[in-house]
This record gives sequence, C-alpha cells and structure tokens, in this order.
Amino acid sequence: MSTPPRSEPQRGTRGSGMILTFFGVAWWFVGTVTLEGATRVAVLAVGLALAAALLVVAMRRLGTAGEKEAYERAYRTLVWSNVAQGFGIMAVIVLGNVTGQQGWIPALIAIVVGVHFFPLSRAFGHPEYRGTAVGLIAVGAIGCVAAIAGLSVPAVLTLVGLLAACALWTTTIRHLRVDAAARSELRQQGAEAAS
Repeated sequence: MSTPPRSEPQRGTRGSGMILTFFGVAWWFVGTVTLEGATRVAVLAVGLALAAALLVVAMRRLGTAGEKEAYERAYRTLVWSNVAQGFGIMAVIVLGNVTGQQGWIPALIAIVVGVHFFPLSRAFGHPEYRGTAVGLIAVGAIGCVAAIAGLSVPAVLTLVGLLAACALWTTTIRHLRVDAAARSELRQQGAEAAS
C-alpha cells in the first residue's frame, strides 16, 4: 500500500502567477518613469525580459486545476478587497497632493496594495499572499523612510516602483518553486511505490 503524498502542487497558481507578473511589470514601469536616456532603456529592458521569462515559465509549469472554483469562491472577497484598495489609493493620492507631500504617495500606495493581499490569502487559499503583503508593506516602509530622509519624489518613485515589482515577481517565483518541489516529491514517491 502506497503512502499518500506529503504535499501536492498548488492548485490554480497559473492565473495568480501571470497576474502578479503583469502587475509587477506595471510597478517596474512606474519605477523607470523618472529615469532618463540609456539608463531607463536598460532598466526597462531588464524588467521586461525578466517578466517575459516568468510569464513563459508560469504558463508552462503552473497548474490551472481548481482555478475557476477558487475565483468563484473568492469572488466577493476579491471585489471588496479591490474596491477598498482603489479607495485607499485615491485617498493617498488626494492627501499627498493636498498636503504637498507627494514623496509619500508611492510608498503609501505600496502599503495599501500590500494590505489588500491579506484577505486574498485566505479567500484563495494561497498563504504565500501573506508574504506578498508583508513584502509590499516593507517596500512602502522603505519608501516612507526615503521620503523622511528627504529623497526627491522621483527617487522615491523609482525605489518603490522597482522594489514593489520585485515583491510581486517573488510570489510568482515562489509559486514555481513550491510547485516544482511538490511535483518532484510526487515523482519520487511514485518511483518508490513502483520499486
């Protein structure tokens, strides 16, 4: 009698990996807006190449099993979380502009986006979203420290944009690593059961 697998590939991570990679590109683009000339082209090219590689690998390696059910189960949480995120971002932009503290805007937006991952973690059954949340909140905290230290608005924007992209891409990479490890374990158990 074979023993049950200790872990399984995560269910429904392809969509998550692709969405996180896409929004990582958006943050990366934001981070390069204030760069100029060849530096901007080079940094943008590096980010786009990394994102393209992640998308290709995610499409090939991550599973879609259970994805539809997960989105149906998490629909209300997803909608309300995104609505709250949208209002939070608008409030940050308005307050930052009204108070003349534009340097805080990208940092506080990263924190708002990070917080919105906490309810999604439970709703989708993806505990790694808590890591995404913590990563984005940490990026926001770094941006706040940079703003307090007197960095220019463009410098804070670049710092936060590039780091936020990396935080999102890290979750896609984690999906890939967890999935690969679980598949390897399943193959090993299958080989042991066959021998």
